Amino acid sequence: MIIDWSKFLHLSILILFCIALFSCNTNVTIKPGVNRGILDLRSIEDTISNPVRLDGTWKFYWHHLIESKQQLKIQNPSVDYITVPAPWNKQRNFKSYPAHGYGTYHITMLHSKNTIGSVMYIKMPFTYTSHAIFINGIPVARSGFVADNKHKMVPNQLPSIIQFIVQSPTTDIFIQVANFQQRNGGIIHPVYYGTPKIITSFHNRSIYMQLFVFASLFVIGIYHMGLYFINKSKQNIFIGIFSLIVALRILVINEMLLISFFNPPWGLNFRLSYLTVTITPILFCHFVNSVYPNKIKNYNIFITNICFGFFTLLVCIAPLHTISSSLIFIQLVLVYISIYLLIILIKETGKNLKTKRIFYVGLILGFACLINDILYSHQIIKTINSSHFGILIFVVTQSMIAFEEYIIQQQRLILLSHEMNIAKKIQRNIMPSEPPRLHGVTIDILYLPVNTLGGDFYHFFEIDNKHAGIFIADVTGHGIPASMIASTVNIAFTLQYDHAAYPDRVLSNMNNLLIGKTGNQPITALYCYLDMENMAARLARAGHPYPLHFNSKSGTVEEIKTQGNVMGISPSADYVSTQFNIHNGDKIILYTDGLIEIRNKYNHLFDVEKLKQSIFNNQHLKASDFTNRLINDVLQWAGSKENITDDITIITIDIG
Repeated sequence: MIIDWSKFLHLSILILFCIALFSCNTNVTIKPGVNRGILDLRSIEDTISNPVRLDGTWKFYWHHLIESKQQLKIQNPSVDYITVPAPWNKQRNFKSYPAHGYGTYHITMLHSKNTIGSVMYIKMPFTYTSHAIFINGIPVARSGFVADNKHKMVPNQLPSIIQFIVQSPTTDIFIQVANFQQRNGGIIHPVYYGTPKIITSFHNRSIYMQLFVFASLFVIGIYHMGLYFINKSKQNIFIGIFSLIVALRILVINEMLLISFFNPPWGLNFRLSYLTVTITPILFCHFVNSVYPNKIKNYNIFITNICFGFFTLLVCIAPLHTISSSLIFIQLVLVYISIYLLIILIKETGKNLKTKRIFYVGLILGFACLINDILYSHQIIKTINSSHFGILIFVVTQSMIAFEEYIIQQQRLILLSHEMNIAKKIQRNIMPSEPPRLHGVTIDILYLPVNTLGGDFYHFFEIDNKHAGIFIADVTGHGIPASMIASTVNIAFTLQYDHAAYPDRVLSNMNNLLIGKTGNQPITALYCYLDMENMAARLARAGHPYPLHFNSKSGTVEEIKTQGNVMGISPSADYVSTQFNIHNGDKIILYTDGLIEIRNKYNHLFDVEKLKQSIFNNQHLKASDFTNRLINDVLQWAGSKENITDDITIITIDIG
C-alpha cells in the first residue's frame, strides 16, 4: 500500500494542534498575572468566573524560611525574583538555584473592596518536594515537613485546597518549599485562586477526568485479561497489563489520588510513578511483536528488555535522588524505542489493517502525548501531563479495531456454521437413514460425531431379503476435511455394487480409486457381506478394529481377525476375505475406534475386553436396546459425553 504522506502529515498536525489546544486548558483565566510579587485583582475580582492562575514573577528568598511580613522585616533577606510555575533550578529570566535546597515564595494580593470579608480558595499543587503555606502569618496548609537540611525535611507531594477569609485590602502569602530528593525543586505546577464555587468545580472536573481515564483503562485492561484466559492470545495479556499499569500511573501523578485516598509513604508513590514508566515500554514492545511477529529486530527487543529491566531494578533499589536524576536517560531510550515501534506499526498497519485510519489516529495521539509529557517534564513547554489521555485513546482505538475484527470473525463463524449445517445435512443424506431389511435380521445403527461433521462413515448394499453388504469406515480427523474424504469414500463404495458378495474385491477396488484423492489421509474400513440363505458372513478389513461376534452356541464373544492395510495410501495393499457361520441369537458388532479409545478420569481405556464384557452382559437385548446399553456403558465410563474425543459409530447386527 502507498501511504499518502501529505494527508498523513496534515492529519498529524491537526492532532498535535488538538492536543496543544486541550492541554492549554483555555477555560482558565491567566490574567492579570503576578508582577514582581504583586497580584492586582482589584479590577477583575468582582467578575471572575474561572480560576485565576497565579503565574508570573514572585518574590523569592533562597535559604530563608519566612512565615510573615513581621519575620521578613526582622530577617531582612535580600529579595530575588523567580518565575512561577517553573523549577527554581531552571529559571530562564532570573537567577537559577541548586535543585537541592530550600526557600520561601512570597506574593501580595490586592483585593477589591467587595471581596473583603469573603471566603476565597487557593488550589495549591504539589511542590518539589515539601511545602508549608502561611496566609497573613497564619499556617494554613502543609505537605510533608519543610526544613533546612535533608535529615529533618520530610518529603511529600499532596495537592490541597486552602480556604481563607479576605480580611483586608491586601493578603500576603508565604510558601516555604524544601527539596533534597528530586532533580527539580520549587513550585513547578500552576497555583489557582478563585471563589469556593469556581475552585471546587475546577478541582472536581480534574478529579472526575482522572477517575474517568483510570476507570476506562482499568476496565479495558480487565477486559483484555479476560480475553487472554479465553483465547490465550499474547496480544491480550500484554495490552491488558499495559492498560492496568497506565491506570495505576493516573493515581500517582497530578492530583495524587493514591496518596489522597490511601496515604501510602511518599517514597512508595514516587517509585510507583517511575515504575509505570519503566515497565510499560517492555509490555508495549512485546505487544507489537505479538501483533506483527518477527518485524521487530531481536536486538531492539533485547535493548528494550535490558535497558528498561535495568531501569526497573534501579527504581526499586536506588536512592530517590538517583532515580530522579536518571529520568533523562529513561526518556531518551523511551523516545528511541517509541519512534522505532511507531515506524513499524505505521508500516505494518498500512499493509494489514482495513481500519488503519482509526489506528493511525490513536497511534499518533499516543505518541504526541508521550512527547508532550517529556517536554513538559523538562519545562520546555507549558502544558499538562497528557500521556494517559493519549494512551487511553490508543487503547480505545485498539479495542475498537479488536471489536470490529471480532464482529467480522463472528460473521464468518455464522456463515461457517450455516455452511457446516448444510454439509451435515448432505453428509447425513449420503448415509442411509435406515438399514437394509433382511429376513431374520435386525440391524441398528448409532452414529455419534464429535463435531458437526464427522469422519466416520457407513453404507449398505441391499441385494435382496436374504443378502446385504454392510460397510463401515473411519477417516482420520474430524470436521470438513474428514467429511469431504468420507464423501469420496461413499462414491467409491457405491461403484462396487456388482462385487457386493466379495468383500476383498470391494476393498481392493475402493483402495485403487482412492489413491491420490484423500490428501494422503489413511482410511480404515470393514466390509461385511451377510448371506442369510447359507447362514454365513464374509468380511474383509482395511486396518479397521476387528468386528466382534457373539456366538450364541458357545456363549462367547470373539474377535473375527483378518489382515488388511488401510485404504488410500498404497496401491499394493492386499485384502483377504474371511467367512464364518452365524446362528439365530448371534450378534455381530461393527464399530469405529472411537468406541475403544475413551478414557475415564483415571486415564484408563474402555478397551476391547471391556467392550466384550458389555456385549456379553447385554446379549439378551434386542438390537436397538443393545446398542443403547453399549453406549450408556461407555458414557458412564467416560463420565460425560463431553469427554468423548473421537467419532463413534456402532452397527449392531442381531441374527434371529
